[in-house]
Amino acid sequence: MRDGGNVLAVRLWAKASDETAFESCVRDHGQVVYRIAYSVLRNEQDAEDAAQETFLRALRSGRLKDVNDSRAWLARIAWRIALDHRRPEEVAIDAIAEPASQGLDAEDRMLQGERTELLRELIRSLPRDLQDVVTLSTVQELSGADVAAILGIPEASVRTRMHRARALMKEKLQAKLSGKAAERS
Repeated sequence: MRDGGNVLAVRLWAKASDETAFESCVRDHGQVVYRIAYSVLRNEQDAEDAAQETFLRALRSGRLKDVNDSRAWLARIAWRIALDHRRPEEVAIDAIAEPASQGLDAEDRMLQGERTELLRELIRSLPRDLQDVVTLSTVQELSGADVAAILGIPEASVRTRMHRARALMKEKLQAKLSGKAAERS
């Protein structure tokens, strides 16, 4: 009976220890998880749900204490959950070019809105793998190492994809501007 009590005490202590570690993890990484989910979903309630689901999955997995980089691990889970919940037409690029409209007159706000829409269009035209890198690197301002961990690719691939994305966007922008110039002639 005494051994059974010790086993129970050890299990209770382990559970309390896990809960403390989990609470610490939520406190330390909750904002990053939410920001990643929000960058994909662009809706507060959906992002909160995805963040909550991220932590629930992490808790259920029982791997929290075995993970070396809990931030990157949780970020990857959040990214995948948010992608699963995203509607196909949504692209998380609003934050890249959201206008800071204070102090701008109506014409400047209109021009800024046009630039924002053009940027959205350019990013939407990228292949999915390039969109993901641009979103995480630019919207979330995550490091190359963090983006690599989230997407499960080497850091060199992140740099390559960013380079390809910029080149494609530049090419498409030049084509679009050439087309507009031809229309005016």
